[in-house]
Amino acid sequence: MNKQDVSKYNLKQLFEMLDDDDWSKRLRAVSNLKYFDDPKVTNALIGKLDDDNESVWLSAANALKNKKDDRIVDLLIKSLQRDSDEIRRHSVYILGEIGNNKSVEPIIDTFNDKSEDVRINVAIALGKIGDKKAVDALTFALEDKNPIVRKEAITALNLINPTKPVNALVNSLKDSDKKVRSLAAILLGKTKAKEAYYGLIESLDDKDYIVRVSAVYALDKIGGDKVVKPLIKALNDPHWEVRSDAANALGKIGNNDAINPLMDALNDENDFVRRSAIKALEKFNIFKK
Repeated sequence: MNKQDVSKYNLKQLFEMLDDDDWSKRLRAVSNLKYFDDPKVTNALIGKLDDDNESVWLSAANALKNKKDDRIVDLLIKSLQRDSDEIRRHSVYILGEIGNNKSVEPIIDTFNDKSEDVRINVAIALGKIGDKKAVDALTFALEDKNPIVRKEAITALNLINPTKPVNALVNSLKDSDKKVRSLAAILLGKTKAKEAYYGLIESLDDKDYIVRVSAVYALDKIGGDKVVKPLIKALNDPHWEVRSDAANALGKIGNNDAINPLMDALNDENDFVRRSAIKALEKFNIFKK
């Protein structure tokens, strides 16, 4: 359907088609009406958010997603109880885009949905809305059986930037999914949670280098003399990016115990690591004549 097709119908015809028993005619009417910027049209389309046909509902919802009207939010919240997985998934998505805080608790309740795709959208929507009331639910979602739900829950927590779910995030450092482990380490670094120290130390031995890079980032953010020894150990990591980031972190911390290991890193096979070691050592003023 395109704008040229709209000329085939007038509003009266389209309004009549909206109530037709044939769902395909209702769908055609919605597809045409979305091109009209008229309050009567908006009211008519809002009425289709109660339509029993999935295709008609989806078309109406897409047509209304950028409209500012509390009735749309209310009907989308109501649609979270529909039998159609696609309608529930799409309802959560649009509510997240709208960002109305009145939808936070109904969206949280949808974390129990049987559909993994719906639960994924729940985590994404809560992150977009950014209401701290969602922190507990997102923390609980770190135990979801689906790794994408867990990953999106951590991403959402990162957007909300809470300091509360430290223990749950530490547990996520041992998640079966590497993306979850990596994101958990990053968020723990952003919260500068010293309670995460030992969990992050273990993550320096993770089988995936991205997780190890994230653990170095987190230890860098936490800072202090306590993280120096594990970061020195990371200078011998098999992956150059871990070694390079560890050198940079040691330079920021400025503990003299790092000088000799950083001097050794000047002989690293990787140019980026050698540059990072030089940059770090410059902060100790050892190159002054």
